[in-house]
Amino acid sequence: ASARRSLEAPRGRMDERGWGYTLYRYRSGPAAEATRAYSALAKTYGMSLTELACRWTKERSSVTTALLGHTSLAQLDETLRYYSKKEPLPPSLLWEIDRVHMRNRLPIFSSTRVGKDWDGE
Repeated sequence: ASARRSLEAPRGRMDERGWGYTLYRYRSGPAAEATRAYSALAKTYGMSLTELACRWTKERSSVTTALLGHTSLAQLDETLRYYSKKEPLPPSLLWEIDRVHMRNRLPIFSSTRVGKDWDGE
């Protein structure tokens, strides 16, 4: 139902048909579930979801580049503030982030919507 509303009244580039189904992975049930879980972790640890993402990216030695999108100078200032923080994320938070990731590793190939055949009907 929400996908139909998005197609009828697109809010931005990810809702337009021109992008086809390539961005489904960001709108799948498992992806939304992971986003809610990451958001809850950020709230528990007293930070925004943006701060959690930026600081996690900064701490990963395997991440050499982070692509960031800003629509205002305020957002850019916010991101730079997060990247300049010296203290690392708590190990307990990093563990919880890994747990969310392990449950939702490939959301593009996952779905919370199944047909009747799933239950053998």
